[in-house]
Amino acid sequence: MTTTYTVRTAGRVAQRGLALVAVLGGLSACDLSVSNPGPTQDAFLADSLSLTAQVAGVGYTLGDGMNYVVLHSAVATRELFPTGQSGQFGVEPRNWVGQLVTEEQGTPWNLVSRARWLGDQAVARLQTVLGPTAFAKHPQAAQALIWRGFTYRVLGEAMCVSIINGGPATPARDNLVRAESTFTAAITVATAANNTTLINAAYAGRAQVRVALADWAGAVSDAGRVPTSFSYKMPYYANVDEFGYNRTMWSSTAQSFYKATSAWNTWYAQYFDETRDPRVPYTLTALKGSGAFPPVGAVNWWPQAKYVTNTAGVNLTSGREARLIEAEAALRSGNVVGAMTLIDANRASAGASVAARPATLADAWTLLKRERGIELWLEGRRLADLRRWAATSTPGSLDPKEVPGAASYLEAQSSCFPVSRQEIDTNKNNVGTP
Repeated sequence: MTTTYTVRTAGRVAQRGLALVAVLGGLSACDLSVSNPGPTQDAFLADSLSLTAQVAGVGYTLGDGMNYVVLHSAVATRELFPTGQSGQFGVEPRNWVGQLVTEEQGTPWNLVSRARWLGDQAVARLQTVLGPTAFAKHPQAAQALIWRGFTYRVLGEAMCVSIINGGPATPARDNLVRAESTFTAAITVATAANNTTLINAAYAGRAQVRVALADWAGAVSDAGRVPTSFSYKMPYYANVDEFGYNRTMWSSTAQSFYKATSAWNTWYAQYFDETRDPRVPYTLTALKGSGAFPPVGAVNWWPQAKYVTNTAGVNLTSGREARLIEAEAALRSGNVVGAMTLIDANRASAGASVAARPATLADAWTLLKRERGIELWLEGRRLADLRRWAATSTPGSLDPKEVPGAASYLEAQSSCFPVSRQEIDTNKNNVGTP
């Protein structure tokens, strides 16, 4: 049997170097022939070094998809404001006004779905090659499960529906259920492998998923196992082309010419000006963005400063988010004092000042919603938060600059990413997102 299996890893530059040596050697021998090795044989994919590369490839592809989810959801939720730059590293026109539409947003669906397929395949292959005994305690197995869990979490939070391998569209919640079971398996394997980092990542990831599934008792239990200082990041790379960089950073930086987004006219910038909270930094400049946003014209270019290098990692999960999960659970039981104690400690650990005291339960909810926005700024999580709060009519207000209206220049606000045109055209089922 032969399987075609494409893996992109940070080692592509080294591979190119080896290819160059081979080409030079061929020139010295006057042999200019080229051969196509064809699809990769399953026997080579079962090699231990190949397994490591396959697992790395899952993470790389997830990072590729997250790059688009983070940037484009940031504009739709006004974590960042569009400057009118579209095309390469830009933001598409309907996204400027809050709409995530099929004809503009195929890439997020395609890339994260590809990561999902790679994750499923990598876990299955590791189980086959290692056998059940070795798999149950192997660090690469734990890592594969971690990537698979976060891939399903991103699909469940960010996408409108779930589609598996050309099947019918089902609720996006199905991906959250798959994420929960994958993280549960990751906890078991990482514990057997004695890998503290992956144990914490698995508990933190499962806590996120249980929030989305409204299992607050389970979410609090998992969050309580995660140290406040912990974070688990999606890495990005400098030794690949610019599509392997942190896209949010590279799309708006003095190191590139794109200037596609700005902190201008966001409540995050206003809040930073008032508090200097280090979690939401931006850089004030006298420059304009590289395009034009029709209702405004040339937009003041105030680049975000959370990610200042092209290799800056994006949090997949963190201990400070775990504390906010506990705080939100406290509010759901009416415990404002307990929620504020957690929020105060969280802000202190981040180097931020103490928050104003809420006068009512509704005010406490407004504060909690702002705190999650601040803590998870530019991590691709705001879209899912806004959707779940709206679905349950959660108390508390959102800032006028992040909801449709004159202040935000949002005409509407999509709550999720649609199915791609490629999926619609190739899937035999009627899977188009309404």
